[in-house]
Amino acid sequence: MPSSCPICEQPIASTAAHCSVCGFPTGLAIEGLRAVTSPDDTTQPSNGPLASAPARTRPAPPPLSSEEELTGVTSRDLRAKMAVVRELGSGPDVTAEMCEAALAEAEGRVTEALNILQSAQSRLESQTDDLLRQRVHLLEERRNLLVKTGVRFDLGTDFHRLSDAVENAERQEATALLIAAEQRVSQFESDWKGLQGLLAQIEGLRNEATEIGIPLGEISSEIEGIRDRLARPDVTEETLDALAQDSAQTLMLLHEAIPASLDAELARHEVTLNRFPEDHPPSAIARRLHLEAARHLKKGRLSEAVQSVRDLRHELTELEKRPSGPAGPVPPLTETEGEMLDRLLKKARTLAGRVRTLPADSETAREAAIQIREATDLLRARQLKEADQTLSRLMRMLSSEVAQS
Repeated sequence: MPSSCPICEQPIASTAAHCSVCGFPTGLAIEGLRAVTSPDDTTQPSNGPLASAPARTRPAPPPLSSEEELTGVTSRDLRAKMAVVRELGSGPDVTAEMCEAALAEAEGRVTEALNILQSAQSRLESQTDDLLRQRVHLLEERRNLLVKTGVRFDLGTDFHRLSDAVENAERQEATALLIAAEQRVSQFESDWKGLQGLLAQIEGLRNEATEIGIPLGEISSEIEGIRDRLARPDVTEETLDALAQDSAQTLMLLHEAIPASLDAELARHEVTLNRFPEDHPPSAIARRLHLEAARHLKKGRLSEAVQSVRDLRHELTELEKRPSGPAGPVPPLTETEGEMLDRLLKKARTLAGRVRTLPADSETAREAAIQIREATDLLRARQLKEADQTLSRLMRMLSSEVAQS
């Protein structure tokens, strides 16, 4: 019983009747059938008269004919080429023909076996060449798609070497080059997709900042520099990695510049809103938008914060158009420091009572408690203007919470 299949060379159990991979009957192993066992090779019993006679040596097998030698060479060549094809994944397979040839040779039909193997060899080579050309064509299409999306990936001389190897039927070299090129393009496509996501975020934030007049300074030139480098015809993996790092740095700069500008603007709008009484209906929408913008900014939702600030600007513009009077801007009455302190203490006590009615584990309750403590510390330090602004923010937040519920 052979230890490995003569067709696919897979291990075979000693009790197996067929190869578990290709199904070749193990009893017809070519090597085993060619071995000639001499009938005189049997030994006499140990207690017989000829027990001491030496065993006769087995005669050497007859030499192979030219056809048998060519059959063996062709079979080995097919196995080697099949191993190359397996590296490409799914592809042509001549295992059935190799089994058929082995059976024909085992039955003494050597010429037929050789014809089968040569036909299989021709088919395998032809289909392998077709497969390589097809894969190279798909690889070229992937490169063209990258160009359409804005980047020219440079494979260097690898692509030219691959094309030459395919055209010259250098199948083993072409296979190795193709697999390496496909792996490079796949990794590049993945990295490019990640960079596109970064660039989309950058462009979106830049456009929103530009629309509301936020100065970006050198950040705009950094963005243009990234685009210029991407337009070059020799972008490699190293270039793409460097661009990804620069893009991440630019995005971080945007996340620093935009909040700083929005914070400053919201502080100016807060001063404007504090000119109106807390129960002033025309300013209610502006107060809500101011609170929304501050919340979005605190949570890092820059796009939403920019939109809220844009809407807030519109509402404040409308308020300025209103005539003076009960429905229009009301300048604050002059009050002494003691009167202002007394008013703010009452305001703080009222708001503290409203905070205690909120669910203890809610985010609003936690944020409100922080603002109450901040206002109390400011009142204790006699920073009355700052305390008034903090209490006004808290009142707008609580009013907005009631409106939403």
